[in-house]
Amino acid sequence: MTIKEVTTYLEQKFPLYLQEDFDNCGVQCGNVNQEITGVMVCFEMSEQIIDEAIANGCNMVISHHPLILKRGITKILPTDRVGAMICKALAHNMVLYSMHTNIDSGEGGGNDAFAERLGLQNVKVLDPQKGLYRKLVVFVPSADAEKLKNALFAIGCGVQGNYDSCAYTINGGGQFRPLDGANPYLGQEGTLEKVEEARIEVIYPTSLQRAVIQTIYENHPYEEPAFDLLPLENVSRTIGLGRIGELPEAMSAVDFLKYLKEKMELSHFRYSGAGDRMIRKVAVCGGGGSGFIDLAIASGADAYVSGDFKYHDFFKSYSGTLLVDIGHYEGEFFIKNIIFHLLKEKFSTFATLMSKVEKLEVNYF
Repeated sequence: MTIKEVTTYLEQKFPLYLQEDFDNCGVQCGNVNQEITGVMVCFEMSEQIIDEAIANGCNMVISHHPLILKRGITKILPTDRVGAMICKALAHNMVLYSMHTNIDSGEGGGNDAFAERLGLQNVKVLDPQKGLYRKLVVFVPSADAEKLKNALFAIGCGVQGNYDSCAYTINGGGQFRPLDGANPYLGQEGTLEKVEEARIEVIYPTSLQRAVIQTIYENHPYEEPAFDLLPLENVSRTIGLGRIGELPEAMSAVDFLKYLKEKMELSHFRYSGAGDRMIRKVAVCGGGGSGFIDLAIASGADAYVSGDFKYHDFFKSYSGTLLVDIGHYEGEFFIKNIIFHLLKEKFSTFATLMSKVEKLEVNYF
């Protein structure tokens, strides 16, 4: 089995087009076409973890945080932290791979797991993704409609939530007149041709647009297919950063903080606000979610839990919302368990290991 088969499976679960604009999910370095010997899973890559992977015969390391973001790096040097990891990985024919905001935003990913740990009910996405999909409208002879639809489905069109092969088809009449130099599939030059055609409508991820156009030209019988590519204003109900839901029962702010400490396995955290307010509606965002404080408050959250709050962020609790900064790592450490169990349940032909040497680099004195 090749590493490519593993990455394909992971990207079916958490497609790369779900990642945020600043992000760089997927392969960080290495040849995915080589045979896989084992996978080491971690939260944050380090040279020690790469050594651990080598010692255990793993030629793939999968982390949550990527090594390289879109702002990129200008040099790869063994004297630099990131460069040293890339050099060592390539020297041992290893692939480094990351699942970051695609698994944060995706259904069943990090933020869903965060909400689940707190037992939230009636969970919704806090910041739903926009512009995720477009719609294709294409006209094709009715006899060729199924062939074209199947080709579009094969590249990922027509997926809506837990459903695939979704399309709308209606039959009608089309017409055209081939001009001089045309090579028509139907009709003759200079003669108006009328034909029964199917109008097919299907949505697709924006990132697939080039593949959609190519698929139309490869599977449409006409010399000049007629089609429209339409932007959609639809907001995803299941994809996006953060989650907001309700506790099974309302509790006091003090009781909620004790509950949070237990459920998230915390030794300490920072908070402000709430006072005597009862906590029922809770918003969460794994990692650094300070940018969503205003959105959580506007959504009616009694409490918002995330990481990387700045000093002045806590003053926004004047609204009465309890703001809790549990730390970046503390709101995401369990994502590596999602990756680990995905691989263990799917593949039995190679070893999937969880790093034993990884530790949080931030200490408190």
